[in-house]
Amino acid sequence: MKEELCGLFELRDPELARRKWTDWFEGAKASGIPQLIKFAELKEKRMESLVSHAVFPISTGKLEGFNNKIKVAKRTGYGYRNDDYFFTLIRYLSIPVSSKFQT
Repeated sequence: MKEELCGLFELRDPELARRKWTDWFEGAKASGIPQLIKFAELKEKRMESLVSHAVFPISTGKLEGFNNKIKVAKRTGYGYRNDDYFFTLIRYLSIPVSSKFQT
């Protein structure tokens, strides 16, 4: 079930995605595993979003990673008297790694 679920996110045809998601939900409910049934019921309510992922495969991974960098910088820079230093650090962190160390 897990491998099949991961494969559903690779689909790019919305009609096929809708059919495959529906089949997966039915299989999960028929499994008899309480946690899997609950997961399937929760995700089934989000069917339109799951199908739209087939058309627009957008991830928020990079954004979440940068937010984490800002949180770490905030902890590291705790006590700065001037906010400009903190925002300068955030701008520095936004520079791609490959261009930071070029001479």
